Amino acid sequence: MTLNSPSGPPRLPVWGSYWFVLLNNFKFTHIGFHKLAQKYRTKIMGLYLGPFLTVVVNDYQNIKHVLTRPEFQGRVKAPVFDMRTYNKNLGIILTDDVFWEEQRRFALRHMRDFGFGRRSAQLEDIGKEEIQDLLDLLNERRESKDIFSDGLALVPDIFHATFFNAIWFIITGQRFPTKDHDKLLRFTRQALRFQKSVDVTGNALAQTPWIRHLIPYYSGFTDVIQATRNMLKYMEEAVMEHKATYSEDYTRDFIDIFLKEMKRRAETAEHSSFSDRCNVINMYVCLSACTRLCARVIFYYQPCFLIHSLHTETITYCNTYPLHGLRRFELPYNEAFLREVMRKETLVPLSLLHRATEDTELGGYNIPKDTIMIVNLWSFHNDPDFWGDPEAFRPERFLDERGQLLKKDYSLPFSAGKRLCAGETFARQFIFLILSALLQNFTVKGAQGKPLPSTDPDLPGIIVTKKDMWIRFEPRS
Repeated sequence: MTLNSPSGPPRLPVWGSYWFVLLNNFKFTHIGFHKLAQKYRTKIMGLYLGPFLTVVVNDYQNIKHVLTRPEFQGRVKAPVFDMRTYNKNLGIILTDDVFWEEQRRFALRHMRDFGFGRRSAQLEDIGKEEIQDLLDLLNERRESKDIFSDGLALVPDIFHATFFNAIWFIITGQRFPTKDHDKLLRFTRQALRFQKSVDVTGNALAQTPWIRHLIPYYSGFTDVIQATRNMLKYMEEAVMEHKATYSEDYTRDFIDIFLKEMKRRAETAEHSSFSDRCNVINMYVCLSACTRLCARVIFYYQPCFLIHSLHTETITYCNTYPLHGLRRFELPYNEAFLREVMRKETLVPLSLLHRATEDTELGGYNIPKDTIMIVNLWSFHNDPDFWGDPEAFRPERFLDERGQLLKKDYSLPFSAGKRLCAGETFARQFIFLILSALLQNFTVKGAQGKPLPSTDPDLPGIIVTKKDMWIRFEPRS
């Protein structure tokens, strides 16, 4: 540590302070960080993850500083992260510097044209067709024994096709018919395999990369490399197919726009970050992140729905208006319920790692250049100093005395600043439509003879989640 560094656990050989994180919670790193911060009575904690100087931030004010100040927008370079991007500085998630800025501007500008990042009537129509297909499955109008059998639905797998197809349409201009949904499930299950292999710190695999040669399976390396290769292959095939059928006269989707920009820059000999592999990486992160996260928000919603009944006015409204007439902010309690689910069950508890790109300060402490910055969103979402009763599931905390949504939502499930999840608008709107459709049509129950599922996560990873479960959706009379 440097002079005027945040307090925290000492540094031990090999894994540094990571030993103490594991000692406090071997399974969930974010809880280990939280307990250590409580022990040292600090909201800003300093420690070492292996050889890497690291600062963990646990409170709203300083988390917002890390997420929004330009000197904290760097990304961490390590083999476990680089293998996701062909060991190169590619894409919009794991990169920084001018290449990141270039890709971010391009992606945000053009994906909005297809409804990603703002409301789009065309995309919502596609989403409603996908939702109707989901309803047909739950009403037993078609078969899919892998995810629906004997009146029971396998959650979250049953929701993956709805989200995947909508994003796939934005990127490729195509949708998978129901007979090919098994292909979608193969991709999403590989994405889940990857996200369970390590958390966002990279665990011991990032701190001591040599262990991948000694214990490839137990270190998570086998799952990381195989799942990554399988998903990248999926995207590479789509890009190659588009290149073979590309026409300057007709732009079909985001891949075509990217190919057009690649060609323009090649003709002008302009140095840029645009390449086939970068195109693949951008597709990969959009599909894997959005599909996994959205499906798992609804996954957590199910046990919450079972344990905490929704407001009668919500169900009345859903039964009054058809799906195409629903608007999020005309259902304030439903929206508050969803916000509370995402606060209480922070699915990406540590967001993604940031890096200080220059010597700076935070909360009165010195932060040297290249310090790893971790924002513990889970700790903030469970901070009694901010929320009062964070242990309680209470959607009313997002409503005013008239039952209307508060203008300011202080929860941060999608991060903030320039690294804010580009799919937030898409995710919130589609999750709302699916939940409303389920409320209109079904009563949600646990499997017969099984106890009600808890809302506690079972599996650690980049996104914490529960084990797959079978849930009954009984049609409303």
